[in-house]
Amino acid sequence: MRKYSLLIALIVIASVFTGYLLYNNFNTKQRENQESRNQKTATNDNSTSQNNTTDENKSSNNGNNNGDKQDQNPIVDNHNIDLINQIVSLAKEGKVINCDFVTGKTTIDDIEKIYGNPDKQEYISSAKGTYTTFTSKELVFGFNKGMQVFETRSFDPRLQAISRSDIEDVLGKAPYKATISGTPSQTVLGYTMNSDYKLEFVISDTTNLVDHVNVLYPTATVNSMADDPGRQW
Repeated sequence: MRKYSLLIALIVIASVFTGYLLYNNFNTKQRENQESRNQKTATNDNSTSQNNTTDENKSSNNGNNNGDKQDQNPIVDNHNIDLINQIVSLAKEGKVINCDFVTGKTTIDDIEKIYGNPDKQEYISSAKGTYTTFTSKELVFGFNKGMQVFETRSFDPRLQAISRSDIEDVLGKAPYKATISGTPSQTVLGYTMNSDYKLEFVISDTTNLVDHVNVLYPTATVNSMADDPGRQW
């Protein structure tokens, strides 16, 4: 009887121990599977977050780049338009953008009293007068035998940002056009400002940008004594 009791006890103990092992193994696998799922979820969340951040950065950069492109061009165009309008406004008064002397109402003596001696002076028969250069002022003046200034030329660096298309967009096709031979050659676009003054844009054919502008007072080129009608451009 005792033998049977001992055998039954051993069987019960073995069953309990086996059940415990099976239960513990099942829980361990459950935890491992849960941890694995959590890791995958975290990895996917991080990947999605990184992709979203990258997409947002790309979108932000594209937006900034597009904004820069949209902002830059109008600034340049508007600046050139304003500059051309300023040139035209002054030309109607016989002036250029970096000079207060009025073409047709100033003598070369008046200019030399302010600027001093010129850097260069030469007579150009085809232009009907003598031209004097003030390099540091970026100005050239043409004057007749009576010392009256009939042409003012400005080489202000600001002018060299203006293109031919800028001029024609603002002022239309030029009624006067000429070519100056040289290296490089230049194209002259001339516009009548009023009954007194004419404005010329001298453009480099290499860059298609303005080299300088001229304000001309044609009346002062007339030489009635020599029966010379003077210049029109």
